[in-house]
Amino acid sequence: MKSTYLLMVLTFSPALRRMLAAQCLVGLGSGIFAVLFNLYLKSGGYQEDAIGRLLALQSLAAALASIPMGWVADRTSRRTAYLIGLSAISSGYFLASQSLAVGPIVLAAIIAGCGQGAMMVAVQPFLQEHSHRRQRPYLFSMNFSLVLAMNVLSGFLAGWLPGFFRSSAWMGPMTEHRSLQLSLLAGAGFIFLAILPGVRLSRSGPRPPGGTPIDVAGEAARAWPLLTRFMMTSALIGAGAGMIVPYFNLYFRDWTGASIAQIGTVFALGQFGTAIGGISSPWLARRFGSARGVVLTQMLSLPFMAIMAWRHEFWLCALCFIFRGAFMNMSSPLRQETLMERIPPAFRARASAADSSAWNLAWAGSMFVSGGIIRHHGYAPCLAITFGCYLISSILYYIFFAGTYKCDGPSGGRC
Repeated sequence: MKSTYLLMVLTFSPALRRMLAAQCLVGLGSGIFAVLFNLYLKSGGYQEDAIGRLLALQSLAAALASIPMGWVADRTSRRTAYLIGLSAISSGYFLASQSLAVGPIVLAAIIAGCGQGAMMVAVQPFLQEHSHRRQRPYLFSMNFSLVLAMNVLSGFLAGWLPGFFRSSAWMGPMTEHRSLQLSLLAGAGFIFLAILPGVRLSRSGPRPPGGTPIDVAGEAARAWPLLTRFMMTSALIGAGAGMIVPYFNLYFRDWTGASIAQIGTVFALGQFGTAIGGISSPWLARRFGSARGVVLTQMLSLPFMAIMAWRHEFWLCALCFIFRGAFMNMSSPLRQETLMERIPPAFRARASAADSSAWNLAWAGSMFVSGGIIRHHGYAPCLAITFGCYLISSILYYIFFAGTYKCDGPSGGRC
């Protein structure tokens, strides 16, 4: 498998390599924000319920922006939508790192959310349209795993940067809040640098659909029922994730008593485990099939989540966090490739937008209530709700797709 991976990577076109380079920088900057932003808000006096509503607003902006951005990506080019996304995210993160006043923070969340919506609809269609069929399982896996590998590095950076800024004699005495602010500014800078490879991406957009309007309408009629099922399972995952995932840094601080350095290390190791899982996705598809692989890995994550709701020991919860994330996210490249393969080229960005919107709207809805639940009742109820959402989504995914995506050949070829 290792030699096959290397050979496939060597066949990637320059356009794909530039996209992967940009994605690495985005992963580095976003990872720093994922670890430190909640801690930054908490140090500035925001409570969990307020943090939850702010993150929900960002996800809501991403969901709403992805619809017009999908139209832009389909009508102009994936590159245009991607560059809009990079510019908006870096600008929003920069603004968030400069002020804790409610107005600027809300505006920053909306701008960054719109940028995330633009990027969500651009990346997957770009990868699909600049690759060959045999490359795609490895390409989607590589994109997923590279971003997570950068998140590993960003986790270590996020744990190290605040201490570095506080101990730097040339910067003078510094509060923890100020060190977090400077660390977030560094994260925004990495995303801004992604514009450099981004501007060199191919401008080519999707080919216009051939055939008569009736043919195009027929393609759409076949695509949307499938997409609706994807959206239903994605919405359940988004609803469950919104209950606890944005608060994992606060969970480790409040539930286990971890320090910022320990939180950064755990997040880095968690992303490393998830990256290993992403690299394994082509093998997973060959061994179990796409749909069963998705269901299997999601179900395997559930016992670890149950332990996290029960025990308070730091290292036990940290190990469960790592394995939970690895199993839960292992099938993401398979889901992306499957959706893109079955949607006609002229509808791919809009289909990606619809699926992403379902996830983000459910995520946002959960975060509007999850912060209050955590503040008044703790983390265990949110983990229990997440457990239920993931379980139902896995069952529905099996019902919807297990008989649809079968492997080629009697020995279980590539799905």
